[in-house]
Amino acid sequence: MHKKSYKTFKFNGYPTDRDLVLALSSSDDTTRNSAFNVLLDTLQQPIYFHLRRLLGNHEDAADASQTTFIKVHTSLHTFAFKSKLSSWIFTISTRQGLDLIRKRRVTEDDFETNLASLQSDLYFDADEATARIHAAVLTLPEKQRAVFILKYFEGLDYKSISDATSTSVGALKASYYHAKQKIKPLLLSNVI
Repeated sequence: MHKKSYKTFKFNGYPTDRDLVLALSSSDDTTRNSAFNVLLDTLQQPIYFHLRRLLGNHEDAADASQTTFIKVHTSLHTFAFKSKLSSWIFTISTRQGLDLIRKRRVTEDDFETNLASLQSDLYFDADEATARIHAAVLTLPEKQRAVFILKYFEGLDYKSISDATSTSVGALKASYYHAKQKIKPLLLSNVI
């Protein structure tokens, strides 16, 4: 299986990240708005679904997605071209999601509560097996949840996850292993 990184996104009409960033930073409103629309057309849905898996519900994912793009807009001047623009934006979204988890977590919901919540969510359209996987992932501690989502659902390699989370590859491998060990018994349980 080919592992991917965030480098697979192409911004229509902008051959390079530098071209898009220059357009996003333009003093011309039309150029800047057109570039931002291309950015949104390309990344809004992938960012939303990444955050949806991380946060577990539509409202939080929509809020974190909006906050991500606001942060991109206000922080664009700090982008140093050390990574792909899409990697930088996914890093911002992952951090926004983790911040939201920290702010909103009062108690951890159990598997049954998560499963019932997902099944009653109008914006979550999935079969029983997929709902069970998502419910199990939502029981994980925030770091393990982020690593599992980036590795399992997004299919990223450990280097890309390391860049997004500022965590060593060894620690990521351990987190992923522990996350799988915690999820496995939940998926094998008879909870419906």
